Amino acid sequence: MVRESASPESGEGMNQMKRTPELRGNAPSLLLVELDPVTVVDGERFDDTYLAGDVAAVGSMREFCPACRQGQLQLVPRQDNVRIAHLFCFHCTRCFGALFEDGTPALCE
Repeated sequence: MVRESASPESGEGMNQMKRTPELRGNAPSLLLVELDPVTVVDGERFDDTYLAGDVAAVGSMREFCPACRQGQLQLVPRQDNVRIAHLFCFHCTRCFGALFEDGTPALCE
C-alpha cells in the first residue's frame, strides 16, 4: 500500500511516498510436487526431452527448484497449450505443482 505523505495542494512531498511493509515474511510454506510435463503441457516427446511451444511464464516465485536447487521457479498460468497452472524451472526444465501444508492446491486450476 502506498500513501502520499503531503497534500497535492501544498506542493511538498509529492515525490515522498511512505511504503507499508510487505507481508511476504508470513507467507505459508508450499509443498512442491514434481509433475510429468506430458500431463501439464501440450507438446511432443523427443528422446529424453519434452518440447512445448509458446508457453509463457509470468513471474518469478520465492521458491527455488527442489531438484537442481539452482533455478528460481517461474509461475506458468493456464494458457492455450498449458492444461494445468504450475511452477517451472528454466534451469533443469522440470514442472512442479504447489500444495499448501493441508494438501490443498496453491495454484488455481
